[in-house]
Amino acid sequence: MFAPFSRIWIACAVVMAIGASSSAAQNAPDPLAAVDAEISAAEDSLRAGELEIAESRYRSALAAGWMLMGALDAADGRLADARDAFLRASTSAFDARSALQSLALIHLRMGDAASAVTLLTRLSGTSPGDVPNRRLLAQALAANGQAAEAVQELEETAHARPDDPEIKYTLASGYLRLKQIDSAERLFGEVATARPLPETYVLIGRTYRDAGQYDRARRALAVALQKDPRVRRAHYYLGTIAIIEDGVLRLDEAIAEFQQELRLVPTDPATNLRLGIALVEARRDDAALPALEAAVRTDPPPPEALYYLGRCQLALDRAASAVTSFRRALELEAASPRIDNGRLRSVHYQLALALQKTGAAEEAAAHFAEAERFSAKLTATERQRLGRYLADTQDPADMIAASPALDVSPLSGLTPDQRADVARRTRTALARACLNLGVMHAQKQRFTRAAEFFDQAVTADADFPQAQYSLGVAYFNSQQYARAVRPLARALDADRASTLVRRMLAIAYLNTEAYGQSAALLADDPQRDADSSLQYAYGLALVRSGRAADAEAIFSRLLGEHANSPEVSVVLGHVYAQQGNYDAAIEALQRALQLRRDVADANSALGLIYLKQGKLSDADAALRAELTHHPADVKARHTLATVLDLEGRADQALVEARTVVKANPEFADARYLLGKLLLAGGALDEAAMHLEAAARTAPQDANIHYQLARAYEKIGRAELAEKEFAIYRDLKDKQRGKTP
Repeated sequence: MFAPFSRIWIACAVVMAIGASSSAAQNAPDPLAAVDAEISAAEDSLRAGELEIAESRYRSALAAGWMLMGALDAADGRLADARDAFLRASTSAFDARSALQSLALIHLRMGDAASAVTLLTRLSGTSPGDVPNRRLLAQALAANGQAAEAVQELEETAHARPDDPEIKYTLASGYLRLKQIDSAERLFGEVATARPLPETYVLIGRTYRDAGQYDRARRALAVALQKDPRVRRAHYYLGTIAIIEDGVLRLDEAIAEFQQELRLVPTDPATNLRLGIALVEARRDDAALPALEAAVRTDPPPPEALYYLGRCQLALDRAASAVTSFRRALELEAASPRIDNGRLRSVHYQLALALQKTGAAEEAAAHFAEAERFSAKLTATERQRLGRYLADTQDPADMIAASPALDVSPLSGLTPDQRADVARRTRTALARACLNLGVMHAQKQRFTRAAEFFDQAVTADADFPQAQYSLGVAYFNSQQYARAVRPLARALDADRASTLVRRMLAIAYLNTEAYGQSAALLADDPQRDADSSLQYAYGLALVRSGRAADAEAIFSRLLGEHANSPEVSVVLGHVYAQQGNYDAAIEALQRALQLRRDVADANSALGLIYLKQGKLSDADAALRAELTHHPADVKARHTLATVLDLEGRADQALVEARTVVKANPEFADARYLLGKLLLAGGALDEAAMHLEAAARTAPQDANIHYQLARAYEKIGRAELAEKEFAIYRDLKDKQRGKTP
């Protein structure tokens, strides 16, 4: 496409100052200290002219910064953002092991065990002695349904570290998964001998509970309480065991255990939640209310806590408060990476009841309907769901435990506001480092590489000074015009007076066929009349946006000033063709070919004119000449396919149409032609597929809907065929002016 002026150099200087950082927590290490130190060292190297060392230190800053952002996102439950941050950290770090292990953990938390296995297997192959990685690989294998492979991995690890109680514990968990109870019990005994603490027995009891070994779990938890009656979680797990075994039949026993746990830690959210749920199910709503109110004080609160709080409020005739609780529960469910249809059905149903009590009958009906819709998708009974709520059971895929955790030590003890401040400062530091790295590459004219760093800067902080501008310029200079449009538009929004940004954006629009937007930006360019390249760009945008009459004066003047410019003659030919003056158009296009036989678009334009005149053989010859010099011109090839179809050479037309669609799957006219040719040839299913794609891209094209209706009709899908015929008739009526 067209770029009328030379490359624009990025005019922003390397940012040298970090700025003062507020302390995240008084008398505590600043989580951002490592990032700041690396950036400071990089800037010292820049001042000394040591560019390679500066780049190395900036990359270290990026690795540390993205790791911190990943930990922040993970701590706040933004798993997709955490995944992206750890992936960026892995591409920035020279030693990416920590980043890849953290990425694998996020994959596990998101339910993508297969990706975790792939990452960790690769890491294990390069460092077979990394025990934490092998433990994590075992967990990933178990989560991926490869229990035997997981245990084998742990056995090999245990053989290498026979005195490590953590490995023995993890291997014992794996044996439980494979129902090798005696082997598990032997190893748990060795673990307890090595670490005879009450907390050890609590952990063993929890693991037995998750494996369904309830008697063994009770015995381990009883030993823990004998050793220390105030040990945490023992009563909690005993309460959940009562629920798992017998459900609501042993609610009183579970309630008593949860209450004993709360005497030790009154504010524990998990215990308050389970106690509140059990009390609601036992119809003791007055007693349940304070426990559930305590459970929802976490940020964000668990959806089930809000659901049971709403039920409790509804039972206590606090319908308005219940509506608020149920609405918030729905919001959190919608944001959850794992959708529970049963829970959604229950929340919608209870919300409908609460709305009904407040008099909002119409809205209540909508939520009753949603509850009915989710009822069809249920995979668990209400009793099973209640059991999961109360029991706090692990997913079976998580039974091999004791995996390394995400490193959140820099964040421990920070309040939500302090974490938000750390996140803000980390984004600023990342954007600064990325911008400086991008500038270093841009100064060496490595614009594609520069764009990668500028893109990271924008990802970290979209409003960082010069980030959008630098990204747009880098894409523009590397001729990635489609990618340049968005950041250049953002940069222009930030500085409406910038002629340079306006001009670059106009040219980017021109190269991405957004001709109307290009013409609008160039219309007021103060240098247009003095710069022939801008005149040409403006005239071309006018022609391609259907304003040939406005463009004629521009190109007539350009032709007078640049009589030997074949490109000007080509566009003038387009101007005349749009006005219906085919003789003048052909003359201008032939003059362009005389000046340069391989000038782009001249033969293509002639072929289109000859097609409109019905001169199919001349059109064929002109279009083939265009493709000889410019084989990637999909529009010329599409026109040739149309000509071949009209000449009755369907097989050749089909080959050309397939080539066009392969090169540009979003080309609706090409999809339409290919679908029509396939339909005529009896390839009905494939024809329907291409026509469906064309209808998605160009939904207002009546002809596409007509051919799609015919395809459905021939396949035997009568209902869909009638629907498409109706769309076709409606569009045709609108074209004739029968409807607004």
